[in-house]
Amino acid sequence: MAVDAGPEGYRVRDCAREITDAMERHVGDHDEIRSAVAGALTKLTTRDDLERLGIPRQGNNVASSQYLYFDGDLSIILFEVPKDKTIPPHDHGVWEAFCVYRGCVRHQVYRRADDASRDGYAELELLEDRKMMTGDVSIVAPPADIHGFCAQQAGTLGLTVMAGSYKPVRRYYQPETNSYVIKTAANSR
Repeated sequence: MAVDAGPEGYRVRDCAREITDAMERHVGDHDEIRSAVAGALTKLTTRDDLERLGIPRQGNNVASSQYLYFDGDLSIILFEVPKDKTIPPHDHGVWEAFCVYRGCVRHQVYRRADDASRDGYAELELLEDRKMMTGDVSIVAPPADIHGFCAQQAGTLGLTVMAGSYKPVRRYYQPETNSYVIKTAANSR
């Protein structure tokens, strides 16, 4: 399913094609794939009509969520991030590109620093903590596959791209206490 209508120019399907082509062309070259994903998403943020294109989906932690593209292997999702609601660090079980479509987000990326041998215990290392604006992209992928965020402006919209499926059970981390809880995701696609 690719949802595309509206102005001529860069389409959601073009973005998906660019990303899948890069993934096939650069198997194992994470830097090239990251660069291609970031470039494609940045181009997509130049469209001003994405909010009208999607198909609603059940989201996690966000005000609203919709598919812009889904083919069973790749998803491009547009979602609204509630202002001042901190989304705690969590994992997805799959790589994800996170992009700001409109607004401003404080975004953190972590990696697990302990050996994961104790249930409920986790030491996280903060790798990235930045203010992201429209068109900014961050890749959340192993070994740095944990992220948290908070919208700094009302009406903030984000884009995510992921290959595969989100895992249905996720860890939500509390870095200040070196702990985590397990939650079942509302949507694992």
